[in-house]
Order: sequence, then C-alpha cells, then structure tokens
Amino acid sequence: MSERSSRVYSLWLVPAAGSSGRRRLQATITELAAGYEDAPVFEPHVTVIGGIDGERAALEETTRALAARTDPLELAFESVRWSTTRHQCVFLLVEPTLELVELRQSAREAVGGPNSAYHPHLSLAYSDMDLADRRDIAQSVDMAALPSHITCQTVELVETTGPESEWEAVVSVPLSSQ
Repeated sequence: MSERSSRVYSLWLVPAAGSSGRRRLQATITELAAGYEDAPVFEPHVTVIGGIDGERAALEETTRALAARTDPLELAFESVRWSTTRHQCVFLLVEPTLELVELRQSAREAVGGPNSAYHPHLSLAYSDMDLADRRDIAQSVDMAALPSHITCQTVELVETTGPESEWEAVVSVPLSSQ
C-alpha cells in the first residue's frame, strides 16, 4: 500500500503559542469537549486546506515553502456559528482576509485538490451531537470571553488520518517575518 493512498493531511494556521487568545480558545474547546462524550479536545487552529493526499516528504517541503513566503496573519472572528458537519459542529467564523484567501489558493495550487469554496473558521467543538444542541451551544458561547482576533505565526502540516485522537503534527513551521 502506498503512502499516497493511505494518509490524509491538512494545513493549519496555529495561534501564537502562549498567547492569551490561544489559552482562552483552548479553555473553551476543552470545556465544550467535557460536555459531550464524542467531543475530543484538540488544538485551536484555522484550516487552510484539508483532505490532502500526497507524499509526506513532499508535503513537508511544500509547507516550508508556503511558510517562507507568508507573513504572520492576524485573523478576526466574526461570530459563533454551527453547521451539520462533525468538524464544523460549533465554530468561530473567521473574516476571509486577502492574505488568508491567497494562502489558501497558493496551498491548493501546490498540493492539488478541488477549487471548492473556502469558509475559514476556528472550530470550538467536534461532535455528532444533534442540531438543536449545536444551536444551543453556539448561542451560549460568550464572545466577550473569547479573543476578537488571533495572530497566527505558524503553519502546521497535520496528519489527519483516522480519529482526532490519532491526528499528529508532522511539521510546524514559523511564518516568515519579512
């Protein structure tokens, strides 16, 4: 079996380590996960592109190249939303800045993949809970307790094969500070 057909990767933007915004987001993710048996704790991140099928070493090199030509990104949150999918159960909608959309386009061109619509977000809960619970949680999240924006200084290539508990960062690369 080839690595290409057996592994799936994602590119994530990660908030600055140790920042108060990251701590507050992590606390919210952890708190929401405690309330639902199928809701895992995960690292706060904004997915640039997911579902990448490729050879690991080449994807690591692509991640480094993208990071080298991307400045740290300040991302603003617009509102708390919910949807029908597990990985967008409850999330913060991220303002689609030109820099973020350009990074997504560059990543898509570098790794292949469909030119699907991009709805940048930072998930607060992954779960298969029913829709009424999703709505109730989204409505109960106190936006004032969360950061209004975050600075992402790192891009990570994450192997997202299998359940969330098995996801693993392959490489974490600081964004350029030109």
